[in-house]
Amino acid sequence: MWYEKWRSITGEADLMDVATIIVNYRTSEATIEAVTALVPEIDKLVDPIVVIVDNDSGDGSFERLLAVFADARWRGRVVVVSSGHNGGFGFGVNVGVKHVLASSRTPRYFYVLNPDTSIKPGALDALLGFMAGHPDAGLLGNLIHNAAGDDLRGFRFPSPLSELENGASLGLLSRLLRNHKLVMDITESCEVDWVSGVSMLFRSEVFSTAGFFDEAFFLYFEEIDLARRVRQAGWKIYFVAEAGVDHIGGLSTGMGDTTRRMPRYWFDSRRRFLVKHHGRFYAAACDAAWLCGHAIFKAKLKLIRRDYALRPKLGRDFARYSLSQLLKPAPEAEQNLARRGNPGATGGAA
Repeated sequence: MWYEKWRSITGEADLMDVATIIVNYRTSEATIEAVTALVPEIDKLVDPIVVIVDNDSGDGSFERLLAVFADARWRGRVVVVSSGHNGGFGFGVNVGVKHVLASSRTPRYFYVLNPDTSIKPGALDALLGFMAGHPDAGLLGNLIHNAAGDDLRGFRFPSPLSELENGASLGLLSRLLRNHKLVMDITESCEVDWVSGVSMLFRSEVFSTAGFFDEAFFLYFEEIDLARRVRQAGWKIYFVAEAGVDHIGGLSTGMGDTTRRMPRYWFDSRRRFLVKHHGRFYAAACDAAWLCGHAIFKAKLKLIRRDYALRPKLGRDFARYSLSQLLKPAPEAEQNLARRGNPGATGGAA
């Protein structure tokens, strides 16, 4: 295997290979299943550790996880810690990463995995092999098999044109804007702008050069923000086609339920990312483009007389939120400290 050859060449057999971070919020049974599927992947690694961060579930999850992973069969490889409060996904990951960094041994890589996943056999080995062969890589993602049937690969950063295409979901327009689509149509491993937070392998140096997750993002867009800072710090981001995980999606957030309105925190996170990296006018242009696309989509449905399961009042909520932000002062997010020569300053609090 690649890792045995790598250790013999570098003489670094005493270093920890991978620390896996899983953030749990009221999904204890799914978390247990995710770790169970992961164990065969880490068994062959040097001193691996899995840190489960419970984000103040308050439903007995923390106690349940402590009891399960105290069993000797886990060989002390799984640690359960409490974050103290539900600060969101990025906050929870930061807690886990800092818990590992506070120990006496630093891993080569950090692997962030959602609890509602099942890693496919050989996936982690494929990610580690790719990372070892690409010293310019700071972050890797992989194929995400969603339960809804839509596989996710790599992504482009949001832009007015990507928002127009995404809102419209119109075949002709999508073909015209294929080079601007948010979701990349790729089947082979390649460099991308960002990867899904469902499964991410980080080189450990990334957190010292690009910073931690920005904890002002409660949920969503936090991985896009960090990916942008990873690239600003000089690292590359790749999609690895040979690795995959199965993903249920929305287990703790309920986002998979399209009968519910889009939550406020999704709008807040989206605007924070756009304003932080591009400013208020760019954010407003993206909003206008999405609303135009959504209007095209609704007109298409009316023309072909077809029912479609849209989130309730999505267009109305989007428009109201966008208009309500136009005259408000720019949030702290606009002060992108990475542009001032301090890329780590936008990360989470120490």
